[in-house]
Amino acid sequence: MNNSLASLISKGRAISGASFMMAASLAAITTSVMAAPTLSGIDTGTASELRSGNSITITGSGFGRKEQGAPVLFDHTDVTWENGVANKHQSTFNDMTLVKRVNVDPNTIWTKPSLPEEHSTGILVTNSRPTRDGNPGSHYYGKGNVNFLGWPKASGGENTNFESTKMYSAFWIKLPYDLTNYYAIPAERKPSAFATGGRESYGESIKIEGVDGLGRVIAYEDIGSLANGWLFIEPPRGVSIKDLTGKRIVGLESGAEVVFPESSSLGKFDQYGFLSPRGKYARFWSDPTGRGYRFSLANLGLAGTGSSIWANSFGGLSPEPGSWNLFEIEIDLGASPSLTAWLNGRVYLASDSDWAEALKNSDVDDATGLTIALLGMDDFMPVPFTVELDDIYLDKTLHRVLFCNRSTVEEIRGKGAHCEIQRPVAWDDRRISVEVNLGALSQDKDSVYLYVFDANGNVNSRGWELNKVNAPLPPQDFQAQ
Repeated sequence: MNNSLASLISKGRAISGASFMMAASLAAITTSVMAAPTLSGIDTGTASELRSGNSITITGSGFGRKEQGAPVLFDHTDVTWENGVANKHQSTFNDMTLVKRVNVDPNTIWTKPSLPEEHSTGILVTNSRPTRDGNPGSHYYGKGNVNFLGWPKASGGENTNFESTKMYSAFWIKLPYDLTNYYAIPAERKPSAFATGGRESYGESIKIEGVDGLGRVIAYEDIGSLANGWLFIEPPRGVSIKDLTGKRIVGLESGAEVVFPESSSLGKFDQYGFLSPRGKYARFWSDPTGRGYRFSLANLGLAGTGSSIWANSFGGLSPEPGSWNLFEIEIDLGASPSLTAWLNGRVYLASDSDWAEALKNSDVDDATGLTIALLGMDDFMPVPFTVELDDIYLDKTLHRVLFCNRSTVEEIRGKGAHCEIQRPVAWDDRRISVEVNLGALSQDKDSVYLYVFDANGNVNSRGWELNKVNAPLPPQDFQAQ
């Protein structure tokens, strides 16, 4: 327990049995003009430690009414919670088992995942690759440029079975390279003399004429109709097309040289020129025909109904290569439309009044709730990439509970944070029951702070500290200030 917390421990009331309650002053925990949720206590029952799988009860006020306490979907791969019911269909899958469509596997979790093709494996369930938390377990994996999950059965498959103007979704994704910052250019020979890495690692560093800093080689691919194939490279961040065109590129290890083309390739891999990234991470649709609301989270922004939202001046934030990254997306299509996406806690993109007006002026009028139509990787180029996915969350409200390793929402949104989404079991305006999900929060170094979001996305601005993750919780009441 840290010193500031220890100083707040009261001599308080006796607690019957091993159950205890942590009580807090209301005004100190939350300060918000939007009437954010107020926390007043955490009851851990008989548990003496904060562990994944334990149940806790959060008390307070302003949580709002949530008709179904459980989310629509919380998919941990080996166990999937569908509207609060555990589905262990994938728990017996052998390593690298393909996730099949519903016409082949009637018990599938996802009714319309991508199919294997020439350059893509399809989405596989893996239990041999390193997991997000370092413990044995399963997650999703795909190799190639078109590997995604889609239309979860929990929301009705391709016929969404609920109406809602709101949606919150979150997912963890791991990619080997930065999908906002790469180019494919014709190689200097076949095969290229540039030193490449493996399918999931960078190759040699490169120096680009007139550009500060070093870029990196990603891969060489013998694709398309050009004689020499194509070289995939990553320039230093912040370098524009104008800085690259016509410039000589030299490999620091191999000494190989190639020139960045003057113009783009209009014929994709069949015409000389450069190719820029343009892939998708996710689609959230209300109608599989595409006639309903449509939102696509791409590697540079979000396009869809109404107008596009560009992310941080074309990619100021992007998933960190080789690490697990958390995307969160909150959409409200009600009277005051809004859309926000966060990446590792920080604002990735956010709508404004112009976007809201464009949405309201669109010709779409669909009461069907949004669901996950695509999640993973969808790029027209046969990129030499892989994608990994885990802990996929979808709900038809904005209510949610997060554990984060920063003490205020301001820090989370400004500096970034490691947050883990919890699984609500029951929810009313003054009481929430959740099953703890510590995920990859460090058991050695992280303090954990609790955040509750209401139906409008309002949240307590200061987190409720749950003490060190691996230390026993206080055996008596305390007053937080």
